[in-house]
Amino acid sequence: MNELDLLVEKHYQKKKKEVFSVESLLEMVEGVYNDYALTGSEILEEEARFAKPAKTGKEIKVTVSMIPDIEVSELGWSDVRTPEEGMPVKGRERQILEDYLNNIVGSGGIGTLSQKLKELSKLASNPELYVGSLGTDKTPGEKIRTVISFLVFYKTLTKIIANFNASSAGFSFESFMATLLDGIQIPASGADTIADFEDKDGVRVSLKLYAEKSLEVGGSFTALVGDLIEDDKMIYLAVTKNLRGSREKMAGQLTFYQFEFTIDNIMEILSESRAFSASCIILPLEEFSEEDLPARINVRSFLQNRFEELLLDSIKDDSIVQRILRDPHFKYGTEESGDVSITTGTSLSTEKKQVINQVLGGILEELSDEEIIKIGDIAFRASKIASKDYDSAKEERRNLIKKVVPSFSDFTKPAGSHKAKKNKAKVDAWRADVSGAAKKSKEFYAGLSKEEKKKALLRTNGYLNTLQFALDKNEVVRLSEEIGTLTIGTESLQKMLDSSIKALNTDVFTVFSHLQVLSDSLNSFFAGGLADTGEGGSADAAIENADAIEGKTTEMKK
Repeated sequence: MNELDLLVEKHYQKKKKEVFSVESLLEMVEGVYNDYALTGSEILEEEARFAKPAKTGKEIKVTVSMIPDIEVSELGWSDVRTPEEGMPVKGRERQILEDYLNNIVGSGGIGTLSQKLKELSKLASNPELYVGSLGTDKTPGEKIRTVISFLVFYKTLTKIIANFNASSAGFSFESFMATLLDGIQIPASGADTIADFEDKDGVRVSLKLYAEKSLEVGGSFTALVGDLIEDDKMIYLAVTKNLRGSREKMAGQLTFYQFEFTIDNIMEILSESRAFSASCIILPLEEFSEEDLPARINVRSFLQNRFEELLLDSIKDDSIVQRILRDPHFKYGTEESGDVSITTGTSLSTEKKQVINQVLGGILEELSDEEIIKIGDIAFRASKIASKDYDSAKEERRNLIKKVVPSFSDFTKPAGSHKAKKNKAKVDAWRADVSGAAKKSKEFYAGLSKEEKKKALLRTNGYLNTLQFALDKNEVVRLSEEIGTLTIGTESLQKMLDSSIKALNTDVFTVFSHLQVLSDSLNSFFAGGLADTGEGGSADAAIENADAIEGKTTEMKK
């Protein structure tokens, strides 16, 4: 048992938190067998005598669980970090998913999505017909690779939609779509864009995943304007879920809609939307000095600069301050900064204070616990003060806008508007005022040049007052082109799998069955402290299925 003991120890030394994967388990088995071949020593001395090879004629029910599995992880699929020298860093799971996707849809950005969805739906609608359509120019191995890639795609997509809550599914879906379009996901924290990812050509896309009945597209009007001024357009990809059941029993469709905001159409679109959205595009048509307009406050820069100022004022050792500021936990807009909440509108709890101290302990290892706590208190207070100062700066800016453009105050949604019956007259009057002003602004805007339009957007009510906009389902559907539908769910996936096996006339999928049993058996064996002495136990099952994998793989190779 020494060989296995050493192997397990080496495995955990490599990465203590790593979860057993098929790949790592196979590496472990291979290592044991290699040691055996080199030394001639017995492996699992007692159990080996009772090992029974898998029966080649044994019928195995192939299930969805046997389709190769890709771990669903936002970070594992991310492609957002770029080293100072070289290309973006790709997670292992992302690379695997890319390899599978390239077998079926190839590369391409948002302009190819409609064609990719059409291709992806072919196998789901009629697997046997699709396999037949691959033609005689493809070898059996190429056909198998193509079909397995389809199945991995659908299994991974189903896992995202079925096994995560709305927020987690949304983040993972963004990573998934970025991978499908050879792009990169945009970090949510501190981003100066309304987009969620960029495709391979750098085109920014805002992605929305909603239940069919609750579809809504919206966000920061200020961020949208910033994107339009920079890129002239913003593509929206709205995906609706029409699902029934949950988890293993979930089934249904994802429908993809696509439309875009441009410099030219933004006024037209929002002028026809609900009043609070239409109010975003209202222009101050009266004359006033451009110099009187307050500059936009960049939240990232403001908070970061104020935080740094406060640290420098309180900590006399500049080298310590610089070491703290170099850490991503103390740089606003990074993923790590969320852990210590250097952000606006978020209260800093005692728990957050403890996290700050833990992070600082890693940065300033030479300092005592007492010194770390003192510096942690300073960082904690500095973060809170920076947030308060930002709120004050925002309020001061709002008051200045009211002074410079007093007409904007007329389009503020009236208090108590949610009480429709009681305040109906007031709300109706507000809606009428907004509608009239939005129409006038739209007409004025239409006569401007492209550069004048960009300048005008920076003077809108929505931009200056950092308002939100939203389009409901009916508005989105009216504006959009339906570019594809995908059927997902375990039931449909099993049908695809069964039909594919029939069409391919191959037992390649039995290898995945043996892999699954091998993985489960080894996990049981190791979890049980390598104490598996009974005939037909987990050790025997691992050996039996490892032998079966070798035999089947040799057959398929021929």
